[in-house]
Amino acid sequence: MKKRIARATLGAALLSVSASGTSQEQSGEAANTAPFGLWVWSAEEPDPSRALTLKMIDGSWLADVDGSIVKARGSKSEILLMLPDGQAFRGQLNADRSEVSGYWFQPPNLLDYQYVATPVVLKSTDRDKWRANIEIQPRPFTVFLDVFKGKDGSTAAVIRNPEGNNTLGASQFRVEAESTGGWSLVSGSGEQEQRHRLFQQEHGGLRLQYDRFNEPIGLIPASHTDRLAYVSRPDNRGTESYSPPPQLNDGWRVGTPEQAGFDREALHKLTDRIAGLDPRTEPHLIHSLLISRRGSLVYEEYFYGHGWEKRHDVRSLGKVFGSVMVGALQQQGHAITAEHRPVAGLLRDAGIPAGDDRKADITLHDLMTFTSGLDCDVNSSESAGNEWNMWEQEKEPDYWLYTAKLAMFHDPGSRYAYCSGSANLVGASLVEFGEAPVHQLFDELIAKPLDFGPYHWALAPNGEGYLGGGAYIRPRDILKIGKMYVSEGRWNGRQIISANWVEESTKPYIEISPETTGMTPEAFQNSYFGGLQAYIWVLNPIVVGDRSYTSYQASGNGGQLLIVVPDLELVVAITGGNYRMGGIWGRWRDQIVGGYIIPALTDLL
Repeated sequence: MKKRIARATLGAALLSVSASGTSQEQSGEAANTAPFGLWVWSAEEPDPSRALTLKMIDGSWLADVDGSIVKARGSKSEILLMLPDGQAFRGQLNADRSEVSGYWFQPPNLLDYQYVATPVVLKSTDRDKWRANIEIQPRPFTVFLDVFKGKDGSTAAVIRNPEGNNTLGASQFRVEAESTGGWSLVSGSGEQEQRHRLFQQEHGGLRLQYDRFNEPIGLIPASHTDRLAYVSRPDNRGTESYSPPPQLNDGWRVGTPEQAGFDREALHKLTDRIAGLDPRTEPHLIHSLLISRRGSLVYEEYFYGHGWEKRHDVRSLGKVFGSVMVGALQQQGHAITAEHRPVAGLLRDAGIPAGDDRKADITLHDLMTFTSGLDCDVNSSESAGNEWNMWEQEKEPDYWLYTAKLAMFHDPGSRYAYCSGSANLVGASLVEFGEAPVHQLFDELIAKPLDFGPYHWALAPNGEGYLGGGAYIRPRDILKIGKMYVSEGRWNGRQIISANWVEESTKPYIEISPETTGMTPEAFQNSYFGGLQAYIWVLNPIVVGDRSYTSYQASGNGGQLLIVVPDLELVVAITGGNYRMGGIWGRWRDQIVGGYIIPALTDLL
């Protein structure tokens, strides 16, 4: 933590120097010598945990947060704690007074992090006293600048941003010295040329014009620890020998590749391939890769400084949790079905005219297959329901209502358009039947039964759980969803969802094609990967040699993939950092699962 603070302080000092001044800049021949090497800037992060102690004194609550006393509101069984920085805790004392359970809330910040809720349980440590250490969501933002000699002898540079892949719009830059001192990172040519100024300071730091911020950012030489997050593996090498996944108290049964029918050396070649990727020329930013077969976790590898304990942003992979929770509510006896129609009732309860009778016909089936007919299209910046437009507006903090009020463009079920608002609107039905907030239902229906570790659930501005994506979850826990599905809805002997829902939710309902989207073939190719749409899951064949295997997957921007191959009892989870680079991560299913993992199975011969 001290390193992060020191680095951020240094960055602030660098930012105080005017970009137009030369008194702090090196001059002469030295200024024209490119700053070769790896440089880094990191935003200041909050402390990774909060120590929270609650006390009840004469029926009133008092809180101690990291040694500071904070007043709290509530009744004898409920508590609400608000901190000046916008963080909050809401909890409830259980009947035997042994624990207080609730959620720690973190507000958004300027680095694209949204509201999140973290489940918390405080245990009794004394009479009328409860305590917990809360693992809050880390909020890093790192910029790497790598300056090097290209194959043609010219000076080149790349920018890597692990959290959002903000690379200033170029995969590689030309580095050109400026007559006024410093350099420019140059991409494109002619009218498409882009230049980003880079200045060097006397004390050895750099300042870079970085579009994400109004002021230049300050960079310093990367340390050994920094490099671990920049390269896939140190020295571009995989593990010397196979290491089985650790046996943790998280419900997973671990095994060896041989026990699951794999050739160990074939999997080792996959590890070596990923470990040897050059971030300059092969930016396949695979953060984790896990494999389960026949119910056992047999392969678990992490790259770019990630590890089993680190929660990863699942992006739109999280949409599938809405479909999973529908099945979980059914398993508990609730009458929710894919034919439930939430929109008309939602608008009626809010006193808002529907404006179009067709809205009464929108079902969960339509929402989960992205065929609602609403003006909601992620691939159109003009669509009012586009996720970016929804998050940018501030008039309607209730995103269910925001989506329900959209204009109808097509009859329900007739036109395909991928839409985060549709997936999120599934939450309205979950709350109607489950009678609890979405994030609480997820905790009770999925996280606890599947032995999840710490996680953070994304929220809409009104505080309701968001199902459009964005939760932070450990890769081991992501994989559990697939294992549950390949086990017909069971996890360690417990039926979480019915086998009928596994079948119903993974059936193909509509082809994702130019015809169903109304796009030209060219526009479609730039927007979609194709496939057959189920209830959030998408079906695609995986072709290996002369065989074809049915698979279904949930996916998210950057390379967050949960891939299930039911006929092989195979589940693969991948997390990655190739945000806005679908041309890279969109091929991982075929390249990794079809190119390495299935061919490594010896029992298919």
